Amino acid sequence: MWKDSYLIGIELIDNQHKRLFEAITTLKDNLGRLGETHYKKQLQETIVFLKNYCITHFNDEQDYMQGTGFKGYKEHKEKHDKLLGDVGEYGNKLLETGFDHEVVESFLGFLVTWLIYHIGVEDQQIPKKGQVDSPTQKSDGTYQEYANIIKSVLNTLAGLSGQVISSDINNSEHIDSGICYRVRLINSNDPGSIDIIYSESLAYGLVKEMTNIDAKKFVNVMYMALQEISGIIGTKIAGLLSRETKSDIKTGTPKHIQSSDLDITANGLMIQTQIGTMEVFFN
Repeated sequence: MWKDSYLIGIELIDNQHKRLFEAITTLKDNLGRLGETHYKKQLQETIVFLKNYCITHFNDEQDYMQGTGFKGYKEHKEKHDKLLGDVGEYGNKLLETGFDHEVVESFLGFLVTWLIYHIGVEDQQIPKKGQVDSPTQKSDGTYQEYANIIKSVLNTLAGLSGQVISSDINNSEHIDSGICYRVRLINSNDPGSIDIIYSESLAYGLVKEMTNIDAKKFVNVMYMALQEISGIIGTKIAGLLSRETKSDIKTGTPKHIQSSDLDITANGLMIQTQIGTMEVFFN
């Protein structure tokens, strides 16, 4: 599962990232053994290792960031803290359910998506010692900016080439069937939502590219991965909207919805890739 494109150029951190991927790969490779008693013991040991190693890694990474005077340290640490809380909750849920296969798959889908995006985007912003923080790019607030955000997320997670990802605004043709998620925008002035529909080929293809797993066999890996992807896209767009409107816009946890719940009359984007199509509606 590890790819050299995840390297950030800091040896200590890169080596720790590789070790995390090794543990996740062990978890992934044993999904078909969920009924074995020995596997449950191994799974429990893997979860404990991941939690403890994440603490060690995050502490080392945070020490490094502080040593470089990284301006994004506080926000970055908050993401680390949330991940540790989420891993702890999953650990408790796994124990409570006797390592139910749906919970195991959901945990894998969540963790691998979070880790790939965090390393591929957030950790890439950590300056090497002696390097100055890169300036934040400004947005012009157009729908093309939203499309660029989505393309960037897909490219980071699945290595899709930017040259073959296209987008259309308010396309008149819609995906016949797919997997849908709604991300609530929490804003006291003008609450709304972002609805995302993934074609089945894109949904399966994204999980295959990220994990080399057949999502048709382990659908809960796919559902949780898509929920996490939807959350990443929603958070990035909410951040852009916050800067445009000069108000604090947060996002809720993405919810899996039915296609009949979509408002396809809303303003939207069609994102087309070589492995499938996505539609995004802004309500």
